[in-house]
Amino acid sequence: MRLATQTDGRRRILAPAGRGSLAERPCPCADCRTTHRQNGHDTVQSIKDCVRTMLTSRPSARWICARCLRQTRQSLQSKRFHNNAAKQQQQQKKSVLTVLEERGYINQIAGDRNALDRLLESRKLGFYAGVDPTAPSLHLGHLLPFMVLFWLYHHGHRVVSLVGGATARVGDPSGRLTSRAKTAESVHDINFKTMFAQLGGLWGNVEAYGQRHGYQDSDNGTRELLDNSSWLYTLNILDFLKLMGNGMRLGTMLGRDTVRNKMEKGDGMSFAEFTYPLLQGWDWWHMYRHHGVQLQIGGSDQYGNIVAGMDAVKYIAQNSASDGTGSQTPDWLDAEGKVKGDMLPMGLTVPLLTTSSGEKFGKSAGNAIWLDRSMTSAFDLYGFLLRSSDDDVERYLKLFTFVPTDEIGRVMGEHANDPGKRKAQHLLASEVLELVHGRDEAIKTRKEHEVLRAPSLASLKRQEGTDAAGESSNPASSGAERTVLPYSLVVNTPFSRILYHAGIASSKSEGARMVAKGGVYIATMSAPGVGSKLNFHQIGVQKPDEVADYIIDGVMVFRVGKWKVRVVEVVEDADFDSRSLHAPGWDEWKSIHPQK
Repeated sequence: MRLATQTDGRRRILAPAGRGSLAERPCPCADCRTTHRQNGHDTVQSIKDCVRTMLTSRPSARWICARCLRQTRQSLQSKRFHNNAAKQQQQQKKSVLTVLEERGYINQIAGDRNALDRLLESRKLGFYAGVDPTAPSLHLGHLLPFMVLFWLYHHGHRVVSLVGGATARVGDPSGRLTSRAKTAESVHDINFKTMFAQLGGLWGNVEAYGQRHGYQDSDNGTRELLDNSSWLYTLNILDFLKLMGNGMRLGTMLGRDTVRNKMEKGDGMSFAEFTYPLLQGWDWWHMYRHHGVQLQIGGSDQYGNIVAGMDAVKYIAQNSASDGTGSQTPDWLDAEGKVKGDMLPMGLTVPLLTTSSGEKFGKSAGNAIWLDRSMTSAFDLYGFLLRSSDDDVERYLKLFTFVPTDEIGRVMGEHANDPGKRKAQHLLASEVLELVHGRDEAIKTRKEHEVLRAPSLASLKRQEGTDAAGESSNPASSGAERTVLPYSLVVNTPFSRILYHAGIASSKSEGARMVAKGGVYIATMSAPGVGSKLNFHQIGVQKPDEVADYIIDGVMVFRVGKWKVRVVEVVEDADFDSRSLHAPGWDEWKSIHPQK
């Protein structure tokens, strides 16, 4: 069956009426609302009967209005939602809001908590979470509000992921004392395209990940991925001021914590930054009206913006009936022109997540852990999660995975009996990798890390390969876990400098500090043969002429801390240059030793 959209808002179903021909007839459901209402019939049921009759009668080309198709789909989805809700009540399962609270997702609820709980169990609600593409990738900290969307989607609700293609050009001042640096338009475009595609891929992983944890297609709600530039770029400033501006009081806006802090403690606030909550409120109004989005999900620093958005949506909803869109009372208003109680906008925030040491979650040494594997490799993402402390790992399992809480409790019990195996941390890392990069990548990366817990030279050498283009590359410059160095940068060279040349240290002085602190180890063979296990020894005051003793079958193996292993392949200088490789300090060495 093919649908062809017409200029009058209807769709034509094309189906063969006979060999080689198409017959056409007007859709009997045109203006069906008026007809059914005049005849005193139940409108929704009549529309369903109308469409069902059309679809089951003799094949021909027929007209069906898009409204009827939409009503039918929504009715069937609503029926499925209520069937699942009834089944959940019979099985005495917890409400989805209770599940979210028990797993630690809820920081604050803007609105009536009990009313939200009742609505979640009585009908499909629309939720959205948004992100501005100020970078080309999401980072691990962005994942938390989207995890709430994932849970709600798998419990039958309507969810929208919003990418702020327009608002990123203004800049959200929330939680900041300094203004964001200006970014070129070309950079904005690249950031938007890559992040939009990344979210689309993430949702594909969510579908597969949910199925593995028992969520079937029949359980799921609906999802959309939107870009706010599709409506903000065409927004008329006079319409914006007329519909929203009159309802937003300046005193209230000036009293927001974000405004006060930036004005009193920061570098001041621009008019563009001041209006950011209004643009965010307009986003919400657009999605409230056209996509049924009633609730916003945001980080803890977004509570003020969410409350401002609630005020904006409520004001516009009650004052837009006479904006020229028609005389019929909107579905969200009661007879007195007020927003119905079960249609009021609400919001919730997720907690600000910090580690047990007080560091903001999702960062390593002040740097973001990105979800784009070209910016943070799957190996490094796994390693970051594997380093989660015992005090944090249970909370992270509840927040960043679909693993049931009873299974989390069982794993934590096993972990307590043998913390050295880090079973809970491996489960966390595997689950998050599956969510972000897919199951195959998660399995592959876990095996790589398990090999490194008790590595042999053979297992490390089996990991050798080429880059995605099929060409050899030097991971010292790409951040990978393998490095190729020329012979002259290794032999008769202090270990502190080798760390710099291999990209393990950012400078020679940092390499010296790492050695002095005792946090770097070098591998030796436990017995002859490449299959033997490697033993790691702390790098001390070895003399430069002893370094060659640690080259095993053409490689050196370093370990930084407990988990980060770097394999350094040592090749002849000519071979290094012929492969067009680069290493920190190589050009400098060649300029000093030109004859070599």
